[in-house]
Amino acid sequence: MAEPGEVRCAGIPPHPGYRERYPWHARAWAQLTRDPARLPHALLLHGQPGLGKEALAWRFAQALVCADPGAGFEACGACQSCRLYVAGTHPDLRFVGLEEESRQIAVDQIRAVGSFLALSPHSAARKVVIVSPAEAMNLSAANSLLKVLEEPPPGSVLVLVSSRIAGLPATVRSRCAAIALGVPPRAEAADWLRAQGVARPEEILDVAAGAPLAALELERSDGLNERKEVLRAFEAVGGGTEDPVRCATRWKAADSRRCLSWVQDEVARRIGALMAGSEATSKSAEIKRLFEFLDEVSEARRLLETPLDQTLLLEDLLIRWSRAATR
Repeated sequence: MAEPGEVRCAGIPPHPGYRERYPWHARAWAQLTRDPARLPHALLLHGQPGLGKEALAWRFAQALVCADPGAGFEACGACQSCRLYVAGTHPDLRFVGLEEESRQIAVDQIRAVGSFLALSPHSAARKVVIVSPAEAMNLSAANSLLKVLEEPPPGSVLVLVSSRIAGLPATVRSRCAAIALGVPPRAEAADWLRAQGVARPEEILDVAAGAPLAALELERSDGLNERKEVLRAFEAVGGGTEDPVRCATRWKAADSRRCLSWVQDEVARRIGALMAGSEATSKSAEIKRLFEFLDEVSEARRLLETPLDQTLLLEDLLIRWSRAATR
């Protein structure tokens, strides 16, 4: 068991996706490996969920600690460093993430990063730290990381991974070389999903906002039916036939983040449909109300990453919706 604030590595295997070569990673990989001898001291991989950002960070970390990277700066997979990497015991690599039952990365975890990087590399050419999800750092942790970024120890590389870059302080973002992972072309994503055995990739990509890994997860977890149930309940709460408190309890038990993501998409879809219609002017009050609620959903999604009680947060949002929908 890791001690509080300990930066994890020993016994922590790499993200299983590090072996994958997702086609939509090609551009970001080219950016990461353009000049390995002159890497920035801090990188920020960002993009929407479901694109494999953390897997890419782990793949890059292996190449950084590998004793003999090959063509395209790919790790050799055979040296002692690569074997230690696979075992999760490489002395020059650390991972900082959410501890059990925590929704924030604490300041002690980031302070441990500074202590780790202050030491010379043990066997690799560099010391590497992955922080994911970086937006989960609380304010004290972000300020502690800022000190490391302002005076980076020689031979160190920090790789921050974020699905919500706006959740990072501007002072942290400005000191990192940002690399964006965008949604792949639809045909490319659909072809990849078909190769994974997904029968109707276009339909599920619509639900997953074009992100292939999110789409694959939905397929494997019966996510389409879950989404239908969430949107049915959302409609029922607005119509006064569903209790907001009971609905909030179910959404919390399912997955608060995913439920609110679907609700946000649905509200945005309704706004778009109203604005595109011939009666947009007469519907201006309803459009305004939906925009206001869309802001409330966005704020609720942000607050889900804080220590606030998720059930109470969902209850408040759904009660607001039940009142707004009947205005």
